[in-house]
Amino acid sequence: MKKVNLNVAIFMATFLSASSFADAPVSDVTSVKSNKQIEKQLDDLTRLLESRNRMQIRFQNQLDELSQEVSQISGNIELFNHKIEQIENRQRNLYQLIDEQKNAVAKAPIKNSPESNESVAVDEKAAYQSAVDLVLVEKDYEQAITAFEAFVIDHPESSLIANSQYWLGQLLYKGKKRDEARIAFLIVTEKYPDSSKRADALFKVGIIDEYLGKKDSARAFYEKVLKEYADSSAASLASKRLKAL
Repeated sequence: MKKVNLNVAIFMATFLSASSFADAPVSDVTSVKSNKQIEKQLDDLTRLLESRNRMQIRFQNQLDELSQEVSQISGNIELFNHKIEQIENRQRNLYQLIDEQKNAVAKAPIKNSPESNESVAVDEKAAYQSAVDLVLVEKDYEQAITAFEAFVIDHPESSLIANSQYWLGQLLYKGKKRDEARIAFLIVTEKYPDSSKRADALFKVGIIDEYLGKKDSARAFYEKVLKEYADSSAASLASKRLKAL
């Protein structure tokens, strides 16, 4: 009986000792691990937020750059459209001028009936047509300028003088000799008031003055076109230029 009680006592003592010894460290270890996990999660979240902020800043910068590029492209498109309009106007004027030259050459009067005068008229037409061909066929614009200048000197009384001066203005303007072109156009406007090219010449002087920064003078020439040639194609172009000044 005593032996049994002793064994029971030993077992109880062992159980209580093991139980009290094991309880405390389990709770401490769990708490430390939990804190470390929370700290790690906070660090990960902080890095994630910082990364997102950097990406947002980079995207915003890219959007700003794209916006600037779009604005520049829009400006370039507007300038391109303006140049296209100018080219179309020049082509339309050139085709009109070609038709007028053909009619003028065909209808150019011969002043006197003697054969010598007829020969002069034929030479005159040939010289004029040769100059025109240098523009339309040969595309030799510098040589064409020389040819038209020679025609003006050699045939001062010709009915084609006004058209020759207008051709000179066109060719000089194309060669960026704007001051000389302006003089040629002014000769048409001042010396040949009945010329069919006078309205266009007035408009071209306005264009040159506008390019040179003489806006008041350009406005005056545009208004002159509108006043004296209200139904002409030059008046329509002059009206657009006036609105743009």
